[in-house]
Amino acid sequence: MRDNTRNDWHGKIEKAISQIIGSLDKPIDLNYISGEVYSSPYHFHRKFRELTGENVYKCIRRLRLECASFKLRNTYERITDIAMDSGYETLESFTKAFKSAYGLKPSDARKLWSWDGLLYSKIGVHYSEKRKSLWYYLNDKGDESMETKIVTLPEKRIVCIENIGDYWGLPKAWEKLHKILGENNLHQFGREWMSIFPDNIESIPMEKKRTYASMTVDKDFANKYELQEVIIPEGIYAVAVHFGSTEDIGSAWDKWLKEWIPNSGWEIDYSRPNLEWYQNRCILPELTLTFMCTSVKKK
Repeated sequence: MRDNTRNDWHGKIEKAISQIIGSLDKPIDLNYISGEVYSSPYHFHRKFRELTGENVYKCIRRLRLECASFKLRNTYERITDIAMDSGYETLESFTKAFKSAYGLKPSDARKLWSWDGLLYSKIGVHYSEKRKSLWYYLNDKGDESMETKIVTLPEKRIVCIENIGDYWGLPKAWEKLHKILGENNLHQFGREWMSIFPDNIESIPMEKKRTYASMTVDKDFANKYELQEVIIPEGIYAVAVHFGSTEDIGSAWDKWLKEWIPNSGWEIDYSRPNLEWYQNRCILPELTLTFMCTSVKKK
């Protein structure tokens, strides 16, 4: 696509997304929207997917779920009413779609006050009550495979809060960790911040899997608090970088390991845990940077 044509379509798709975001609680006529941007429905759908990396119907469903998650956390609306406003005919169909997208029920999401409720968008389009202007990244075509580095990580001393069971229990573990650290002025001793997954082998059932919300500390740190300790031994790791919300990092893990491991000459070493090593804290989930680290050994 030539630059002038691409920029023209950028403006058209931006206008269409603005109309979609403003109409999430009502039926959306995509034929009308395509006419508003002077395009046939066929070309509108094709260009929407090309520039956003997302099918328009999938984009609408995602934005409606983000809107629903905002209402769950910031209003007292009944979940049934939120489901209807989100375009679902029954509470059951809404709950199924919500759990498929987020991994938890709407009633459980309502309890996670620190959760932003945003799903991954390649171009940065999200629902927001405070959004005054719309912007997003053009979707440049190219190789989407994730670059992988093989590195040796040194031994790490970890202090942490344990979660057992579904990974959606991790946010509460992080809240408890930060509460203890804050009450005792301990954040200053943290060197690195990680979620640790020691039970990454599939044979361990989900209800028994251990995960840890953790920070690394120096050897002279005096642990006089309600914190568990874990030593991660030195070892070889495959590392890939993930830009995006930690809520959607599970699919990134699956895609990376499925595409990279089979032809890499390496295999997963289950004697050491997987690590999600957080490099920053950003308001925009697209700019959150995480090192995904999986323990490996040569085949």
